[in-house]
Amino acid sequence: MKFLFVAGIVIFIGSIILIFTNYDTLNVERNGEVVKMRIEQLPKTCIGSKVRYFVTYSYEGEMYDKATRGDFCEKHYVGELIDMKFLEGSNTILRPDESAMLNLLSFAALGLLGAGISISQWKKMKKL
Repeated sequence: MKFLFVAGIVIFIGSIILIFTNYDTLNVERNGEVVKMRIEQLPKTCIGSKVRYFVTYSYEGEMYDKATRGDFCEKHYVGELIDMKFLEGSNTILRPDESAMLNLLSFAALGLLGAGISISQWKKMKKL
């Protein structure tokens, strides 16, 4: 019982940390503007779902890395201008159709699950 109590607390605290670390992504999604970024570097192939490949973009002399998967590398080329969502002062860039809300909702649900586990185990330990 004590293990589940501690595990629930760890899950709850971990989800709060994940929510705060992804706040910048949500800020870019809500307040960012769509700009044309130039592809500077592409991997030779992006095929495979388990490996994260990174594409390097440039905008106003600054370089930004963004993970990609699938057939992105086959469809695009170095030097191409791509629409990306950008917010001045942030290192995070997003694709125009990319959303951070699903991640935040998942982390919040995980936090509620952790809190529920801890509370139920705390009640059981209190009875004993």
